[in-house]
Amino acid sequence: MTNVVDPADTEHRFRRNGQDLRVRVVGLDEGGERGHLLLFGAVADGCLVRVHSRCLYGEALRSQDCDCGPELDKALDLIQAAGSGVLVYLEQEGRGAGLIAKALGYRESERSGADTFTSYETLGYPADARTYLATARALADLGLRSVQLLTNNPAKVEALRQEGLQVTAVPLRTRALSERARDYLEAKRTRRKHWIPTDAAPWALDQADAASPMTDEPSAVDPVVITPGENIRPRPGPGAAPDLIGA
Repeated sequence: MTNVVDPADTEHRFRRNGQDLRVRVVGLDEGGERGHLLLFGAVADGCLVRVHSRCLYGEALRSQDCDCGPELDKALDLIQAAGSGVLVYLEQEGRGAGLIAKALGYRESERSGADTFTSYETLGYPADARTYLATARALADLGLRSVQLLTNNPAKVEALRQEGLQVTAVPLRTRALSERARDYLEAKRTRRKHWIPTDAAPWALDQADAASPMTDEPSAVDPVVITPGENIRPRPGPGAAPDLIGA
């Protein structure tokens, strides 16, 4: 259940990167999903939404071993640029297994050379124990019926879809900070079917369609519009909202 405090009573100024936004906070604690919804600006249908699991290493300690910190930074950049959006920040450290399990998984991966999904399973943990159904209900409770979901994870899209939300999946492009982080992205792709935007097709904007030569900055990608009952697949070509994809 969400908290009983009126979100309007929590509204205050949030300043980041020299820009101000108004933010309201809603608590979430239901079905094993604990965290908060941060409502930036005037939240409405079609707004940007990031469903993010806490990562102490990547966010607070700025570890270069994963993409969690860069993904959160990128999502907040996009929400600020849009002037509104929702950050759902979930207490799901270590893909829901906790920080100790995460540390044990890292150690097992160092010992065996396996990816952390395999290491979790070797240690008796689920590869990914997270759920998002309560999160989806909380978003629906806000009155949202459609969202632009900032994610590379099809499981998050599916959870929101099951609640009846129309989802436009906007993959988050970030740069791997190390070889270990690159290996982790590859494991996400092969083990959990994440989309990993790259310079290659189908993610890259074709040279023939570009207004200027390609640079180190990312190209646009056509977002994946998901409605209840549809399958998920990325589509090639320039997108209708190029500002939503970035490095």
